[in-house]
Amino acid sequence: METKAVDKPRTSWPTLFDTGWMDKVFNAPIDEFFNIGKVINVPAVNVTETDKEFKLNIAAPGLEKKDFKVEAIDDMLTISAEHEREEKEEKNGRFNRREYNYSSWSRSFTLPENCDSGKIDAEYKNGELKIFIPKLEVKEPKKVKSISVN
Repeated sequence: METKAVDKPRTSWPTLFDTGWMDKVFNAPIDEFFNIGKVINVPAVNVTETDKEFKLNIAAPGLEKKDFKVEAIDDMLTISAEHEREEKEEKNGRFNRREYNYSSWSRSFTLPENCDSGKIDAEYKNGELKIFIPKLEVKEPKKVKSISVN
């Protein structure tokens, strides 16, 4: 009986000296060489500030309201989503290869000191999650009147 060593999968760029390097490049998942999978799963976020609130706009198309979880714990805001795609058979046959059916992501932000974390509100519409973080009312300092001493 012959013993063979198991090859460790390559995670570096192919070299010109490898045999079949062209096949390896074109048949390997893109993530093997570029690590794009982690970048794609994290949604883009825009943060804006007005006098009364902070607003986060998160691009998250293809999800539903029930897929999101928004939590404010102490001074940390965590937004996460999980979505499992339904298993549907193709009309013309079956899948020979399927590389996606579930996605999830999570983003965390430190809340500023001047926000009211108890009144954070969120809405999801047209593929965009909007989170509104109201600022605490800042009381203007009392005006000081100088009195001259005679």
